[in-house]
Amino acid sequence: MERLGRFGVVVVGGGGAGLCAAIEAAAGGASVLVIEKRPVLGGMLHIANGEISGAGTRRQAARGIEDDPRAHWQDVMRLSHGKADPELSWETVSRQGGTVDWLEGLGFDFHPDTPALVHGHEVYAAPRTYWGVEQGRSMLRVLERELRRWVRDGAVRLVTGARVTGALVEDGRVVGVTASREGEGDFSAHGGAVVLATGGYDANRELRNRFLPPGCEDALIGCLDHATGDGLALAAELGADVTGNGTFLPVMGLIPDPARPGFAVDYREAFVEVAPAYRTPHEIWVNRAGQRFVAEDVTSPELRERALTGQAGLAMHIVWDDAVARVADPLLRNGAGDWTRERMAAELRRGRWIVAAPTLAELAARLGVDAAGLTATVERYNSAVAAGHDAEHGRTTLPMPIQTPPFYGMTSVGASILSRDGLRVGTDLAVRNREGGTIPGLYAVGEVLGNDVFAGDNYVGGMSVGPALTLGRMLGTRLAAQAREAADPEGTERPPTREEAT
Repeated sequence: MERLGRFGVVVVGGGGAGLCAAIEAAAGGASVLVIEKRPVLGGMLHIANGEISGAGTRRQAARGIEDDPRAHWQDVMRLSHGKADPELSWETVSRQGGTVDWLEGLGFDFHPDTPALVHGHEVYAAPRTYWGVEQGRSMLRVLERELRRWVRDGAVRLVTGARVTGALVEDGRVVGVTASREGEGDFSAHGGAVVLATGGYDANRELRNRFLPPGCEDALIGCLDHATGDGLALAAELGADVTGNGTFLPVMGLIPDPARPGFAVDYREAFVEVAPAYRTPHEIWVNRAGQRFVAEDVTSPELRERALTGQAGLAMHIVWDDAVARVADPLLRNGAGDWTRERMAAELRRGRWIVAAPTLAELAARLGVDAAGLTATVERYNSAVAAGHDAEHGRTTLPMPIQTPPFYGMTSVGASILSRDGLRVGTDLAVRNREGGTIPGLYAVGEVLGNDVFAGDNYVGGMSVGPALTLGRMLGTRLAAQAREAADPEGTERPPTREEAT
């Protein structure tokens, strides 16, 4: 087995959290090794919206927005129904505004609409959500550029295409890792600290379903296929404790991928726009019984997500007609915003995800929906349109009936795009064992912590990427300080870090 040597900090995972931990550890003077399983860096930033929330930022001040971390934290606790970890949430929220400013200093290409109120999750009390012109890829671009600067300087060694296989433990302390590179053999590396920034487990269906509540096993996988829970498994072998609320809310609007059963179509290509703030709904949503289950124009994301949780297979079938197809804004959307009416019309003809039929009964058969139930539901909906009142679900947007053939339909299935459960840590991000103590030398940051610690049983805007980057930075800074102290406990004749020197 090849030995790579000894480093101040070993970071396992090169997504947003791992990149930030490595950058700040190197900036603090530590020698850093980054091990990434994929051949490229970035993790979920390749496909994520890349939204980060932060209060008290320069961009807010420039727009006259009054906000502060305390108000942000109060919103997090409100939106999480008090179930987010209050201390760990404060650790990140109190610093996330600084991370936004830091990204700006790195040349991050902010979308001009930011900071903004975002309606994909329950809305904050103030505009404090930011994203890039190219969503997560904008964020990855500046983080990778900064990391590679430290690689060129010799402070960081980067190994990609390598999967960590185990931990090195001496006298109860984690002192390094073993890893394997396909076609190149195994290697080991020692570190003063080991950071697990390995992401989530949602692409590992067996592991994911152990954490999901009963009845949610059919959730689509909406993440990249590298998210298999490697860090969770490694830490569990060392006695790590796992935390989470045992809850699940499906992300709505994702489309089953015919080429990859169980996975969603990449939402960079297409998803169904379900938020009425962004598109007026003209369709109805039905379950397998052909029954509507929620007002399609409900403004609360949480209410519609919880309504979907009660439907068989987490499936909703979207139904409309030719008249709607001619006047409605495109039902499908992506981050690039290039779903025009012309492209939508072409997709109707293409028939990849959308089916058409001359009658509702035939459409129901093609969708796998009860025909009598769907026919009766459409009749009641059309009566509600004529009356201008939806007595069943309280929908107020009733633009036109569904009665002109051909009829169209498509299926969307609730998805899991991030892991809700994860490793238990304290505010120092040291991994806790099942007895409540720490596992010396082992730290964790990013999605491996699970999103419940920052969102409770809900989704909270910018509180996945935000904590990953912010706590990654915080941890890298602290571990660099520990490495300096270990190397020079008296604090004498320490060479300046790059930031100090400049």
